[in-house]
Amino acid sequence: REAFTRASSVLAGILGGAFYMQNSVSNCEQDSQIEESLTFALVGGGPAALSAAETLRKSGFRGRLVMFSAEASLPYDRTTMSKKLDVAPGLLKPESWYNENQIEVKLSTKVTELEVKAKKLAFVTHPDDPEERDVHGTLEYDRVLVASGSTPRKLFVPGCDLDGIYNLRTREDAKKILSEATPGKRVVIIGGSFIAMEMASTLKEKGLQVNLVAQEALPFERTLGKKVGAAFGKVLQQQDIEWHGMSELRLFRGKGSHVDGVELSDGEVMSADFVIVGAGTQVNTRYVQGVQVNISGAIVVNPLLCSPSESSLFAAGDACSFPALLTGNQSRIEHWNVAVEQGRIAAMNMMNKFIPYTETPTFWSDLFGHHIKYVGLAPEMLDRVFVDGSLASMSFTAFYNQDDKIVAVVTVNRDAVHEACRELFEARKMPTASEIMVANDISALLAHKAEQLSA
Repeated sequence: REAFTRASSVLAGILGGAFYMQNSVSNCEQDSQIEESLTFALVGGGPAALSAAETLRKSGFRGRLVMFSAEASLPYDRTTMSKKLDVAPGLLKPESWYNENQIEVKLSTKVTELEVKAKKLAFVTHPDDPEERDVHGTLEYDRVLVASGSTPRKLFVPGCDLDGIYNLRTREDAKKILSEATPGKRVVIIGGSFIAMEMASTLKEKGLQVNLVAQEALPFERTLGKKVGAAFGKVLQQQDIEWHGMSELRLFRGKGSHVDGVELSDGEVMSADFVIVGAGTQVNTRYVQGVQVNISGAIVVNPLLCSPSESSLFAAGDACSFPALLTGNQSRIEHWNVAVEQGRIAAMNMMNKFIPYTETPTFWSDLFGHHIKYVGLAPEMLDRVFVDGSLASMSFTAFYNQDDKIVAVVTVNRDAVHEACRELFEARKMPTASEIMVANDISALLAHKAEQLSA
């Protein structure tokens, strides 16, 4: 009953959101014609903003389109940086594409204030030449998409300003880490996130000595639960990587101006030639004034990815908290595929298409030779999981259920099963937990049901 109530509230939000946008006096145009005089602003230089820009042009928007990116480069593929420590990830679109589609891209530009009521933003551009002065400006817009993402959290403990302490967010960050990553060096990675684990996998492959420090007792305990976490804990042991769980950082130790180790709250000291911090993120929305945000700073949006109080403002990716159809709860997901799809949906709704975001989140990762794929949205109670396959041999499928409903599936080295589950989730035809638990061959059951979708 509780799940039904939450789902009903999401449906009501979809209908109410469309009604609100259609009747709001602040809407740009009520007819289907999008005038060339309109200005749409895209704040962010990542996958959500780029997806929105591409969708707007493909869907017929002919007005002015301005993209603001804090980085000096056009949008590029960040996924290869943590998985491969790629210091030269490819551009998602060539420079010529932006010119051909008349998209104004302001690089090295940070939006410093966004006044929602006035539909106006202020920005500052930092020139490539450090001797040149910053350029300040303003832009009046008709609609804006906030897709400015998040930045790695900095740990403000003694020694945090020492050299040799890195986050991984940009190509410049990857270059600094790669310059340190020579075989035999000792690295301490703070955090148990997917990025932290991907960096551990990449650096171990390069011949470094790796230590991981995390608050969780097991890897991925907060995101995938104890059963799956324990399996990856054994993988770390096999890789000769030490996992320091249930631990907190007290300070960074240094020799001169460079870090040479970390000290934990229990007094344990680990030597390190450099340190990588992957302990969560901070949402980049402080510049936005006049809309509701959640406790993490993400902008609260309705199913149309629009602010309920300001129909001219949309949000996507890391910067937004949206109502998830699977659980009925407000959610924020930091994954590439989610950002791309939300950027597309937000763009459609900026053009009055009234399309709710109902996609099932997916993501993937490669760790120590194991291919992980995830689909769905796991419940808060991660102990409600049924595992098919072998955790010991790292070939399994984990089904997360809530009220007999499968809400998320994790596969390890079972790509075909993931693909079947993804198709079933999208069609809203995923079997119940009861059906899966009594099946003689779960993989065959899922494959059969997926085949029936196209029959």
